[in-house]
Amino acid sequence: MDRLFVHNSLEDFNIIIINQTSSNALLESSNPNIKVINSFAKGSPASRNLAIKNSTADICLMADDDIVYEPNLKATILSAYQEHPEADFISFEAKNEFNKSQAPYPQEGWHSKSSLTTIFTWVITFKRDIFSKKSIYFNHHFGVGSTFKGSTEYVFLRNAFDKGLRMYHVPKTIVMHPEESSGRKMGSDNAFYASSARTYRFHGNLSYFWLVKYIFNVLRNKHISLTEIPHKFRVGCRGISKYKALEKSRDIDNVYFD
Repeated sequence: MDRLFVHNSLEDFNIIIINQTSSNALLESSNPNIKVINSFAKGSPASRNLAIKNSTADICLMADDDIVYEPNLKATILSAYQEHPEADFISFEAKNEFNKSQAPYPQEGWHSKSSLTTIFTWVITFKRDIFSKKSIYFNHHFGVGSTFKGSTEYVFLRNAFDKGLRMYHVPKTIVMHPEESSGRKMGSDNAFYASSARTYRFHGNLSYFWLVKYIFNVLRNKHISLTEIPHKFRVGCRGISKYKALEKSRDIDNVYFD
């Protein structure tokens, strides 16, 4: 925590740590500003939902364990909500360790369905009350340790967007997150599997056409080779089929588990 808040004061924040663990490795906190919840559930959606459910602050900020917040974090966030009091959700921006932008963020303004694709956990803030009233949680099937190991944030944010929440983007950097290889991620089986399922969730059978386009996009950028195309197409189709099966068995649009 000291590393995450090296440029800020821990006392300025009420922090919830979700410690996914076993009964013989429980974590405790002596800091009154830090609440620890030891959870035996697995997967990132479960931990994030538990944090949302147990939060008490008016405005929540999603975190990760390998980030460093920029100076004046609290003032930046509060100022944004004061300038845009009608916003239910405000996204910010992240940089990498080379001081370069983490993503091709949109211009300042209200989010669209497409602009939400650039938003990841560490730049997400929202008003707790409206998210609670609208029952907006992370889908249990999308995320690390889940059925589809990816598309976590987009499914969460689209759920909020589709329920009519007012979502705004402020082009101010609030955090440093280490660089990741987007090419390696885009070309992975997990990306094909999860992204295909996500696309079917929002676009139905058009997802098969999207899958073909996605394959040629990652091929053009040399993230996969020609010989991998048949395999990647099958992986994407399996992701779509898996989502269809889950859809038939129960509503998975906004699954939450304690």
